[in-house]
Amino acid sequence: MIWALAETVAGAPELYYSIIGIISILTICYIFYPAYKCKKGGLGCTETILAGDKISGGDDVLSLIIPAYNEEERLPIMLDETLVYLNKDRESLTHLFDAAVGNSHQRRKSLMKYEIIVVDDGSSDNTCNVVRKYAATLNSGDVVKLISMHQNVGKGGAVKTGMLRSLGQLCLMVDADGATDITDGLPKLLKDMHTLNDNKERHDTSVPPKSVVFGSRAHLENESSASRSKVRTFLMHAFHFFVKALCSPRIKDTQCGFKLFTRSAAISLFTNLHLRRWAFDTELVVIAERLQVSVSEVGVIWHEIDGSKLDGGKLSLALNLEDVQ
Repeated sequence: MIWALAETVAGAPELYYSIIGIISILTICYIFYPAYKCKKGGLGCTETILAGDKISGGDDVLSLIIPAYNEEERLPIMLDETLVYLNKDRESLTHLFDAAVGNSHQRRKSLMKYEIIVVDDGSSDNTCNVVRKYAATLNSGDVVKLISMHQNVGKGGAVKTGMLRSLGQLCLMVDADGATDITDGLPKLLKDMHTLNDNKERHDTSVPPKSVVFGSRAHLENESSASRSKVRTFLMHAFHFFVKALCSPRIKDTQCGFKLFTRSAAISLFTNLHLRRWAFDTELVVIAERLQVSVSEVGVIWHEIDGSKLDGGKLSLALNLEDVQ
């Protein structure tokens, strides 16, 4: 029957080209519709400002995007450690921020602000209420936003939503478990961002640079202090091999949940991001290379935290077509 159909199509050029045209249109729609649907920040969500002053166009702001799925236990610990550090070291971080965005020559009247964005990815626990209660205790003037996804869209979709709704000149993606030591990682990423932008040839200095700095655990692979489980270590090595072979050899660790983006880089990369679940970070590397976004990698202190959402069964399906729907 198949051969008969093939012979019929081959004998009718108009039918053949019509079928090819329909298949081509459907393929293009399948590839580009997710990006079109998500260009304003992902699937349906509700954004609520829980604390802080309104951010104006002239404010210097560092945005922290924190994707959270059923994180009622780990999120409060992470927020406590993060906010204490950010407030205590605001002055020194402001100097690093200025250097990273090219404002070090300007005399500032006030220190930079923080925009804390927690993206609740359809949690079934008390994550949203935890964020609301935490925001009610803050009086620093920094902004706290809660973005509630209307359904679970995956970590990639949650990060994309938060990034495209953030207002900072620099945007830091940070995991809710606090596995990366922010007191070590943030200064390193800011310094590396400065180096990356300072070495870049810019014909028009009025155009913001497109740059990304990846926090990396690659230097911990052979150190016992990383304290990974054997399963996680095996999966990490296997995944790194395929990323290097199929995507890019430039970044050794794409999966560390600690990445710093300039505003222009965040818009360019996340507007074009399709993958919404695990392994979306690898697509960011591919998109960065295609769009000539500058990328670097810096080692950070990282420790595995109990309660990881990594699922070995789902890992094998990470690049399934379901992820780009």
